[in-house]
Amino acid sequence: MVFLFRDRSDINLLFIVLLSVALHFHVWQHPPLVIANESDGLLAYFLLHYIKPLPPLVLIILFQVIILSQAIRLNVLLSQLRMFQQISYLPAFTYIILTALFPYWDVISSGLVANSLIIWILVKLLRLYDQKQPQTIEFNIGLIVGCSILLYEPIAILIPVVLFALTIIRPFKLTEWLVLLMGITVPFYFIFAYVFLTNQAPEFRHFLPKLDWKNPLVRPELNVILALFVIGVQLIAGIIFWQQQQTRFVIQVRKYWGVLLLMLLLTLFQPVIFSVQALYASAVVLTPLSCFICFGFAGPKRLLVPNLLFWMAIAVIVYNHLA
Repeated sequence: MVFLFRDRSDINLLFIVLLSVALHFHVWQHPPLVIANESDGLLAYFLLHYIKPLPPLVLIILFQVIILSQAIRLNVLLSQLRMFQQISYLPAFTYIILTALFPYWDVISSGLVANSLIIWILVKLLRLYDQKQPQTIEFNIGLIVGCSILLYEPIAILIPVVLFALTIIRPFKLTEWLVLLMGITVPFYFIFAYVFLTNQAPEFRHFLPKLDWKNPLVRPELNVILALFVIGVQLIAGIIFWQQQQTRFVIQVRKYWGVLLLMLLLTLFQPVIFSVQALYASAVVLTPLSCFICFGFAGPKRLLVPNLLFWMAIAVIVYNHLA
């Protein structure tokens, strides 16, 4: 199965769609749940009031569209920036497997939808390297981050990522940092101005990210434990093959992977820092996680390790939905 997606042929787009339909086969029996917490931002309000009441067939189609659009967009980005030695459809392949593997990522949640915003931010960040006049794109990055936080508060964890990316991708210039920070604060400035002028200034605190430190893995069920074990094995394999290929990348690509590594480390702790949605909030780790796990499928010359990783995931997916 893995060898099909190592090819860059456009027919693989059809295989990607078929893979997503096959791995999320259970949604045809039980439509995907819509999970959101209104305290997490405007996106949750939209999901609960406008998406959740939709008919089951519409929810199924919408679920597939969200996953496929994110997987293909991420694949295109990594291919354009030459983040791997060979262009393939393995990043999209990995992304779809992960969405089906972990039960909390297999629903329409604020975290899953927010991945589209995270990929958008990543697209802007990784194109800073060769910009001669970067102030415009830096302001846009900050503005996207600020608006994304209003839509889904846990995205606030990406603020250190964008600052770190600006540090390693661009030469340090204070004006560029100020432009980026200005972009992040502009949406909050307008909201504060509105609530201040309408004599509702105390309400402004509801728009700020709220930290809630808790352990989301209290008495996890067996399917969660199995999924986390397989993801851990896949990530270890991906990191090993990623390190083996680091010397083959140009400096620019190494910097890109440095940004993704920080994003991975921070988003792994997001369910602990923003624990209101528990493990549903962990869906934002999908983007960087799939990038590194992809090396476990793309790195080995022989298909023994990739096929083993794939069938381990399939076994857990089948167990999750048939047990």
